[in-house]
Amino acid sequence: MPFSIDHSLKQVSFEEALITCNERSFAMGKDLLVLDDVTPNDLEGMPMQLGFLLITLCTEGETAFTLSGQTRRMKKGDLLISLGEQVFLDGSMSDDFHATAILMSRSYAQNCIVGLNYMWPYLLHVMQHPVITLSAEEQLWILDCYGILRRRLYQKPGRYLREAVISLTRAFYFEICNLLDKRVQPDTQVAQNRSYVIFDQFIRLVSQNFKHERSVEWYSSEMCLTPKHLSEVMKTVSGKTAGQWITTLVMVEIKTLLQNTNLSIKEIAQEMNFPNQSFLGKYFKNVEGISPSDFRKGLLGIEVPAETAEAPDAAEVCGAAEAREATENAE
Repeated sequence: MPFSIDHSLKQVSFEEALITCNERSFAMGKDLLVLDDVTPNDLEGMPMQLGFLLITLCTEGETAFTLSGQTRRMKKGDLLISLGEQVFLDGSMSDDFHATAILMSRSYAQNCIVGLNYMWPYLLHVMQHPVITLSAEEQLWILDCYGILRRRLYQKPGRYLREAVISLTRAFYFEICNLLDKRVQPDTQVAQNRSYVIFDQFIRLVSQNFKHERSVEWYSSEMCLTPKHLSEVMKTVSGKTAGQWITTLVMVEIKTLLQNTNLSIKEIAQEMNFPNQSFLGKYFKNVEGISPSDFRKGLLGIEVPAETAEAPDAAEVCGAAEAREATENAE
């Protein structure tokens, strides 16, 4: 059964996905959505670009589609991991296709999944191999994780519902990391495609230096590339520009420090090598929409914007002396 083909790209936000909820779905606000049974009727409107993290397990039938320019196939027992921003095109599926899925808004993934940086070593593998074939034991374990989340969301809300769901989400996330760890050795993997080599090199370089360097120009210089070419390659491979990836890693680290340490905002600014607390506050608010202190106070209660800005406004945050460098992050 082919998807209906409309070659105008549809960008699907998490909020739009919520609108399609039915009796087979379980949601927690605008953060998390568990789809108990995805069928062909739920997957119309290709091509589309997803604005959220998607983890899907095929439980029956099979499907084929183009993801970021590569043809992919899923059959029963296959797990799809889409990190968002990737484009789905030209899909088809069998009439008996069924799947279970978890959708997370980008802000929820960044705010609530402690250790999101554990995924960085596996990013290249996920980009190259978004569909993973699971063993029978692994399938049962993933289905158990889905089931626990579903049942908790189905229960009558309680005072600590959000905390419980966040803890379950974290456990599920680390199980995904375990699956990836069994399949790839980050230090020995070899990418044949030049674009993926650049992607891998950039992510590793940013992971090692983002506390000190936040300029696309610095990273492109280290890689002997122009800032424009680096961002174009990153956009093609991952759906995000180089500047967006830098901002993502910086924000994940800041949120981790806010969430899991007793460091003051001033100390976090020093840890992240911002000139002062005010610079950190403006950077954080420009991206997240709230101040670091408000984020820390309302970690489990405040809804923050789902969209992640690429870089803070240069004039507002950095002043004239650093405007050029911040602007380069947005290339």
